[in-house]
Amino acid sequence: MTLAARLMAAALVLAAVGLPVLQTWRTLLLAAAFLWLAIGVRKPGAWRLVSAAAAVLVVVGAKGLLPRADLAEAHNAFMVMKDGEPLEQGLPPVVFHSWKAEFDELYPPDLPPYAERSQWRANGGTPRALFTQSADAIWRTPKFTRQVDTIDFRNLGEFRGGFANEIQYNFWAGELLREEMPFYVMYELTPAAAGSRLAWRGKLFWEQAHGEYEQIDHSQTAARTIEPRDAGRRVYAVFFPKRDPQLYFRFEPSLKLQLAAWTNAVLTVAAIWLVVGLTFRPRRETYFRTLLLFAGGYAIMAAFLSISAGKYLGSSYPPQGGGDDGLVHESWGRTMALLAGRGEVREALRGTESVYWFTPGTRYFRMLEKLIFGDTNHLYALVVACAPVIVFYLLRRFVTIRWTWILTAAFCLVVAGNFSYLNYLANAKLGYGEALAGELFLLGLLLLLRMQPAWGGTERSLVVIWTAGAALAASMFIRPNFAIAAAWLGAAGVWAWWRARDAAAVAALALGLMLVLWMPFHNWYYGHEFYLISKAGSTVSLSLGVGDYAAALRDVVRGQAHSDAAVATFTQIKGWLWNPGLLVRPELKPFAWFMHVIELTALAVSCLVALRWVVHRFETDSDIAVVAVAAVCAHIPMLFIFTTHYRYAMLGWDLAIVVLIASVARRHQAGSIDKVAV
Repeated sequence: MTLAARLMAAALVLAAVGLPVLQTWRTLLLAAAFLWLAIGVRKPGAWRLVSAAAAVLVVVGAKGLLPRADLAEAHNAFMVMKDGEPLEQGLPPVVFHSWKAEFDELYPPDLPPYAERSQWRANGGTPRALFTQSADAIWRTPKFTRQVDTIDFRNLGEFRGGFANEIQYNFWAGELLREEMPFYVMYELTPAAAGSRLAWRGKLFWEQAHGEYEQIDHSQTAARTIEPRDAGRRVYAVFFPKRDPQLYFRFEPSLKLQLAAWTNAVLTVAAIWLVVGLTFRPRRETYFRTLLLFAGGYAIMAAFLSISAGKYLGSSYPPQGGGDDGLVHESWGRTMALLAGRGEVREALRGTESVYWFTPGTRYFRMLEKLIFGDTNHLYALVVACAPVIVFYLLRRFVTIRWTWILTAAFCLVVAGNFSYLNYLANAKLGYGEALAGELFLLGLLLLLRMQPAWGGTERSLVVIWTAGAALAASMFIRPNFAIAAAWLGAAGVWAWWRARDAAAVAALALGLMLVLWMPFHNWYYGHEFYLISKAGSTVSLSLGVGDYAAALRDVVRGQAHSDAAVATFTQIKGWLWNPGLLVRPELKPFAWFMHVIELTALAVSCLVALRWVVHRFETDSDIAVVAVAAVCAHIPMLFIFTTHYRYAMLGWDLAIVVLIASVARRHQAGSIDKVAV
């Protein structure tokens, strides 16, 4: 019943905030409330949930009565190649021809074959419709692209145009850069907007009484008041980031709309406070410690993004890199969310592939993100900010609280190599799944260590045990190269509870792990083919096999160290082991190599710990040994995978570092006990 109460309270909090959750402050408020519910102790009495639901219902109703601008927005990329395309057909002629002249001046048309500087013409294409769709509009039916109450952007990322990551614009070379994609906006003004002002810099077309358009040029930022007669009229603006890197377009609401917005915010905070306060009592020390770790992670993330190229986490939504994995995950996930929003759930769950070829899981995470947070990167920002939290509580299983804080701070501040929060941030920023999958794996490991008595666990909750299994399954779903490590942890946990004759725990963990069966079921159900994970994983993802290593060993023994098999395997091993990991600046290379020496030592220690555990018949330091075997298992795919890029080994190195830390701490504790005994 406690789990049901938590879920019901979380749903009420989400209803109080309102979907989609676009603003950063609402996102962080949501995170703080969810953390309260996750850590808190349920207060007795069913009346509490009923009262909370009634309060949220009243608040939602009151918010619905508040005035809002409700501007109808249309937007899309502005790229033109031929006559008669959708933009030309749908835009007012005077507007289109003015913009096209500017576009041609910046990107002169080429004759076929297209020149390299116009690679977008061959690979990018042009808009297929006058205006694109927006994930912001899944929960609020739009007249065009989306309905907005606020407008405030200075660059493409702040604008949050969904077209930015549509897969049809997958170009990565030439004069027109994806991060400088030209785009247009149109706003249809409403009676509620009267008295407000539009402020902009540049050229804008403002519709007049008889369907004509007034061209207004602002060389500097200036504003124009929206009059009652403007209701129903449209304004058009185009933006060329290559020419004008710093854009400016803002809706300045009237006093009435400002007061309504403030009232909305106050009602939101009050409703959330009522829900969490009525239903759960927090474990204060744990809550504030966890909240501090999360806030620190979020602050470091914000600082990292402010000094890096592009802001791919949080409320910003700029283009992902052309030809990159992040763009595919993002575009497919967004497409799936739009399908689900239209009620086409079966097609959404197909994930754009009837048989998985690409890594399957991240697209579903992105779909969930767009369903809740619209065209933002808020969910990945929240998830990656949890990395310090998970690392803290994982390390706390092995070292004192003082050293846990010190080592977690080191994890957050290390600027190169592995066991670095920066590594998670860099991968998340690029839209890769490694950070997400790594956190899920570490979460599953942490929960198993807390629950399994043979590994030092002191708690027992079937829900938590199921969650551990589900987290491991999800980590493998997102990063299939985690499969061996996840399977090991799952099997070890099942075996340990089986030996303890705890059938309920065995069933709970097994049910969580069974979520991974979605992959073969998906391939069979949608594509009528059987693959455990993906078709690519069964064909092209593994460049080497066990036979290649056997042949290489045979050749080396015969003195043929330069044979094809020996060279291929040596290159693979060197690429895996002789790679310092993340390196954001060349001057950090010595430090990265220093860290990598520690990582290689940690891997060697992990192998020794695992071997000693086997020799002692699985009875000595089982908690550390289980992690050690997982670390080795996480590295095994690096012997065979098609690329030895460091991001595929980051989980293995992080687990090995945990083993090294735990082993040193355990040896120190044993030494202290021996001294006391003497």
